[in-house]
Amino acid sequence: MPPAARINDPTAHGGTLVPGPPSKDVFIGGQPAWLGMTAAAVAALTATIAAGAKNIADKSAKAAAAAAAGPVASAKAQADLAEATAKAAADTAAAMTASGVSINACPIVKLLVPDGIGVVITPSQTVLINNWGACRIGDMIQEVTSVNSIVMGEPTVMIGG
Repeated sequence: MPPAARINDPTAHGGTLVPGPPSKDVFIGGQPAWLGMTAAAVAALTATIAAGAKNIADKSAKAAAAAAAGPVASAKAQADLAEATAKAAADTAAAMTASGVSINACPIVKLLVPDGIGVVITPSQTVLINNWGACRIGDMIQEVTSVNSIVMGEPTVMIGG
């Protein structure tokens, strides 16, 4: 059983679990507990991500085909692809924010693109805090453009599956 995660515990990307909100009434080692998604919430987020990925793939194929049609068609197709990519990222972030769980802000930026906000998608499904999964060391954080994980927690409190 891994240790429990709380606000300000470190992540693999060098930041800490912030801004939340964490649990308002459950404290572990003096810190508010971090809240992760239930299986149903993960399924809804996965559907949002899949829809965005499909739209990006469709626009990518159209952009590749438009390249042969000349610069005007290519430019329009590239603009459509950029719009689809931005919409997919915005929809993913909106789904995370609307979920009600603790939101992590990742400090990593890759090629001018931030990893963005993220939510824990592999918390305990049998230990719930405020009806959300209890988070632990090793739990995966799905970010808008990447994945992250929790690397430290409260060693005196272990949380099972």
